[in-house]
Amino acid sequence: MVKIFGTARSEQGSAVVELAVALPVLILILAATIDFSRVFHMAIALQDAARAGAQWGAASTTNSGNTATMQTTATNATNLTGVVASASRLCQCASNTGTFSSTTPTANDCTTAEATACPSGGHRVVTVTVTTTKTFTTIFTGILPGVAQTTTLTRSATQRVMQ
Repeated sequence: MVKIFGTARSEQGSAVVELAVALPVLILILAATIDFSRVFHMAIALQDAARAGAQWGAASTTNSGNTATMQTTATNATNLTGVVASASRLCQCASNTGTFSSTTPTANDCTTAEATACPSGGHRVVTVTVTTTKTFTTIFTGILPGVAQTTTLTRSATQRVMQ
């Protein structure tokens, strides 16, 4: 029986059934969107933190040797908790045309007398690299079988030291 103003009595429950069928899919899409936004935000925050640590280390040759402060600068540059930072310095000789020499100084040898002397026609290049890492955990763990519930995000930044 069809009413003129309103729906037929037999159609009144169909909207509830459709909602019951569609609601789990909509919730799954919402959860995936939220998790994607969170992991994207975390990746940007980790990249910014690594860049902050590398910028501090690249400010001077003295700063480039202080890996502990580069790590602290990186972890303090983000509001994320549980971020692990590592820092390193690399010294190499480069020719004036831009190619690197594999002879002297050896990698990470920035303190010895040989490190300051590059072959004729070359110059010393010092770079710092800061790497930040954090484990990301999804909001709804265990909903989708086969989908990773945690993943490790790693971002790094390398900058040349001002000399």
